[in-house]
Amino acid sequence: MTEDEKPFLLTKSNVASMLQVSLRQVEYLVRAGRIPAPVYIGERTPRWRRDELLTAIETKSSGKN
Repeated sequence: MTEDEKPFLLTKSNVASMLQVSLRQVEYLVRAGRIPAPVYIGERTPRWRRDELLTAIETKSSGKN
């Protein structure tokens, strides 16, 4: 799957898989401000913007923050 074919919005499970952490760890990372908070497309439907998440990961890994 190419970058253009990947989904724009990611589920918590997608994020956990991408970061190789548990679902609970995703919640912790959001609360700690280490990854961006999700957007809610429904009352109980959190999704993360792929581009924001990748930018946050890149920034953290390069030591800019």
